[in-house]
Amino acid sequence: MESEHLKVAIRIRPLLNIDNTRDIAVYVSEQNEVKVLDGDHYLTSNYDMVFQPESSQEQVFTFIEPALIKTLKGFNCTVFAYGQTGSGKTHTMFGGNWEENNPAPQVYYKDTQGKKTEINILKSLQGPGIIPNSITKLFADTQTKQFTFYCSFIQIYNEHLYDLLHDPRRDKSLRIRENKLYGIFVEGLAEFVTESAEDCFLLLAKGDKNRAVRQTRFNHHSSRSHTIFQMLVETDKANRRGVMKKAKLNFCDLAGSEKYDKENSMAMEHVKELKEINKSLSVLGKVIHALGSGNNSHIPYRDSKLTRLLQDSLGVNTRTILIATISPAAVYAEETISTLKFADRAKQIMVKIKKNEVSATNDQLITKLQREIQHLKTLLNLNRKGGLQELEQKIWVLTEENQKLKHMKGTFTIQEVERLKEENKKLRLELQQAGITTNNEDLFIPPREEMTPKSTKINSGSLPESRNYSKGKPLDEDGNTLKPNSGSNISKSGPFVSRMCPKCKIYPPCIHTSGYTTNDVSKSLNSAYSSLKNNKIISRSIGSAIYQTEPHISKLEEPIKMNVRYKMTNYVLENDSTSAQLKEDEARKKELQNIRARLNKITELENYRKEQFRKEIRELEENKKKEDEESRRKITEDAKKKKKLEEKKRQVEEFRIAKKINDELEQLKAVEAKREADIKRKRDNEQKKIKLIEYYNKKKE
Repeated sequence: MESEHLKVAIRIRPLLNIDNTRDIAVYVSEQNEVKVLDGDHYLTSNYDMVFQPESSQEQVFTFIEPALIKTLKGFNCTVFAYGQTGSGKTHTMFGGNWEENNPAPQVYYKDTQGKKTEINILKSLQGPGIIPNSITKLFADTQTKQFTFYCSFIQIYNEHLYDLLHDPRRDKSLRIRENKLYGIFVEGLAEFVTESAEDCFLLLAKGDKNRAVRQTRFNHHSSRSHTIFQMLVETDKANRRGVMKKAKLNFCDLAGSEKYDKENSMAMEHVKELKEINKSLSVLGKVIHALGSGNNSHIPYRDSKLTRLLQDSLGVNTRTILIATISPAAVYAEETISTLKFADRAKQIMVKIKKNEVSATNDQLITKLQREIQHLKTLLNLNRKGGLQELEQKIWVLTEENQKLKHMKGTFTIQEVERLKEENKKLRLELQQAGITTNNEDLFIPPREEMTPKSTKINSGSLPESRNYSKGKPLDEDGNTLKPNSGSNISKSGPFVSRMCPKCKIYPPCIHTSGYTTNDVSKSLNSAYSSLKNNKIISRSIGSAIYQTEPHISKLEEPIKMNVRYKMTNYVLENDSTSAQLKEDEARKKELQNIRARLNKITELENYRKEQFRKEIRELEENKKKEDEESRRKITEDAKKKKKLEEKKRQVEEFRIAKKINDELEQLKAVEAKREADIKRKRDNEQKKIKLIEYYNKKKE
């Protein structure tokens, strides 16, 4: 596992007419240094890269391209744009004039008109952004390699998570989960299997149409939610070491921070959005500050849905790149300084990076593949025509095959797991070709033969009148009303809901129940298109701003539905339309599992008692061993003390003897000195006597 600093780039947008000024306060040196200088502010700092106003989208993409390529080798990557509202985040992530190419209305929900979307977004964008360029690059590099891509699109609006692809009305808020297999994920989030870059562009355009937007004083088309476009990359074949690579690629377009407008009255919903956006960005700033400080203090990931989702991108196993967008205008100097300070803290973060590899014989991977294959085969078999007997026979075959797979799970080889993944992928593609989805929400790939403007609204009144539609009555495969006691396999197996067309899986009126054919629909569409063919400009009102765009041409053919999977705690979201036989089998399996669970509990209890008994014996043995060791230790200590005492006694005795000898020697020396002194005194006295005698003798003479 390697570590590296979180990479930070600054992008300065050009001055715009909405700025109402030509004064700039941001200056750039040659060493990737940014200076903010005006009469009241001064700030200077260095970053990994600084993009000036004249920098192109290709230059920005070149900065993140090395990290993007590493995702194909199993490394996670997150790219997110941060900055004040109107500073160019969406322009950087999606591309120039993205709002005009894919206009979202100035309301919180607008149902998508028609089942078609402009598929080749790159041709109409004035410089594609990071996300379109990344999608194109990934699919270009994997043309000759076996990879599977899953795409999802989520928004965080007012601290609630919504699926942009399956829940445009925001009816159901999703929840964040975490487990060992997926890590941190959104439960129930739809993940679409994409075979080409065009499929990804379709999802991108559809999801962005459902995004919450509002006109602000900085931006006529301001995003009011954080969005995350996620791509999961998985290899279909194991490498020489028997492992499969997978990686997660996140593209985050954060909502911009905004101050409360005291001059103009803001709508209550606008104020609520402003508070929630600023709150989540404030929590993100706290998390960045805590991670950049380097201490072991608490990191408040759970204080916001945004930081919780980005938890693994802010320090754990993800190569993360921050694109901070700023305005050079002097009137926005405070907002620019705030963004640069955030970027300064972010570049201090150290992220740990490791390759995501899963053993091809991993039990969890095998179980996941088996359940998905069983689920997909069930959907295919229920959709194919045939009597009840044929359906029951297929169910029996699937049940037997499932039992074989369960017995084989412990002895799977790498080649067999690769075969499972390949079978899984083929089944999903067959589902897509057959026009089956696992949810009532249909997503259509754009048509390819006729031409129609993107913004054109087709009036259903131009179609021929319905002739065979029976309201409130179930229909058979030919669109006829079913009799109450009909022996149709549809009513018995129950794969279709009452009043739903068994062919196109939508509620009537449709071309099968209304009596009109595909040719009638094509003629009506062509006539509607011809009536609008001469219109060169189509206007769409967004609040007070009017967007005028050129007609966007899409190609028409029979719509193809895209396949989808859901991340759930049980790996796969099961279909409610499974036959009664499968339900009975599942009930038996559950009963057997309950019996096994009870037996396992009894066995575990017995093992627990045995383990407790063994534990008590081990404790007694350990206590006895400790007591023996303690007694041996005391004996050893007593012996050491006795030895030390004897040594001290010996030393005292030796000292006493030595002192006695010294005393005797001192006494002898004193006696000898006294004797010598007496001898000397006697000698001196004798000499004095001699001198006195000599003196008297001389005196007598």
